[in-house]
Amino acid sequence: MKFSESKTTELKEKFTKSMLKTVSAFSNYHDGTIYIGVRDDGEIVGNSNINKDRIDIENTINTTITPKPFFDLNIIEIDNKFILEIVVYKGDNGPYYYQNTAYMRNNTSTIPVDGNNLTRLILKSKNLTYDQMTSDKEELSFKYLKSKLKAILNIDEISVAILTTLGLYGENTFNHAALLLADNGKLSQSYVDIARFKLDTNTFLDRKRLENQSLLEYFDQSIDEFQIRYSSYQIIDGKHRTTRELIPFIAFREALSNAIIHRDYLLNAGVQIAMFDNRIEIASPGGLPEGMDEEQFCKGLTSLSRNPIIANVFFRLKLIEQFGTGINRIMDSYKQYKLTPSFEISTSQIRIVLPVTNFDYPKLESKESILAYLKAFPKSSRQSIENAIGLEKSSLIRRLNELDGQGVIYKSGSGPSTVYSCK
Repeated sequence: MKFSESKTTELKEKFTKSMLKTVSAFSNYHDGTIYIGVRDDGEIVGNSNINKDRIDIENTINTTITPKPFFDLNIIEIDNKFILEIVVYKGDNGPYYYQNTAYMRNNTSTIPVDGNNLTRLILKSKNLTYDQMTSDKEELSFKYLKSKLKAILNIDEISVAILTTLGLYGENTFNHAALLLADNGKLSQSYVDIARFKLDTNTFLDRKRLENQSLLEYFDQSIDEFQIRYSSYQIIDGKHRTTRELIPFIAFREALSNAIIHRDYLLNAGVQIAMFDNRIEIASPGGLPEGMDEEQFCKGLTSLSRNPIIANVFFRLKLIEQFGTGINRIMDSYKQYKLTPSFEISTSQIRIVLPVTNFDYPKLESKESILAYLKAFPKSSRQSIENAIGLEKSSLIRRLNELDGQGVIYKSGSGPSTVYSCK
């Protein structure tokens, strides 16, 4: 049996109190195993007093980790040497503290949980989402919400009963959903930053920051900015006149609503909308919600929501369609143009890139054209770049190699699977 340390495996030559931090980490986030009697390099040294150590360690874990974690202790014999295996299970009653600090794993290291992650652990243990957290604010204004309720649902006044039905009020207190939808909730992380550029961020045109308003007002004002900047156009084919969209309105609306509704409001950052001549980039703070992977997100296979109360209000006001269909609607809106929007997912944000449907890349100089195309269509093949910008194959390959050598772009994969992206 070979041993090596990993995010879920810790090796200890002998028991020390520092090991209890790892018990806390595994209990908070994921199952893990600690082996005592094994050096960091995987060499088995064993333990000559295994039975006594087993009892002592069990008592120590039970009396120092709060609340009590779930774990098994097993004695394993390898090559006539005895080691202790401690299997720690992820608990449902966290956070699990050692000496008043909760811990998490960072690769093979164990580190304290920071403020935002600790809040997430607390919310999860109480089966709460951010927007369900109670607020101590007693005076909130809902003028913009009232106007939307009047226009869409013909509701004239906002009463306690209406706020309760919408999920914004309960047990004589507002919650964070109410703060986000109020005119004066004033959460510092609740804002939308809209900036305009030419083809890259070096060509800044103007910026508008939407803050200290209801999420509903952010949504409507962002839609207004979009409609001003990306109006539709018409094409004439024989006797027929067809209206086309620079960027499908449905795609922008769904991407915007996803960014506002499903973002992580524990992060002190706003939604960013960058408008370029050939694309729009919408960045939403926070990665994927727990329980969702990138494949599920891109295929629209799940309807998990970080902020279900906010999502429900947007749904009632007909600002979003059926739950969980946003990504599919974004993809479908581009099918008639034979283009594909892009999704860039990291632990800190989700970025959706919506390309302009009729941008004329061949009009640009070759380098500028390649970079502009790759920013609108990350991870593109050489053939797709060639088709879009109209550059002859050998010239394009030479240009791509130059840009790669300059560190401006990078390629991944090999052979026919090679794709290019901007750095």
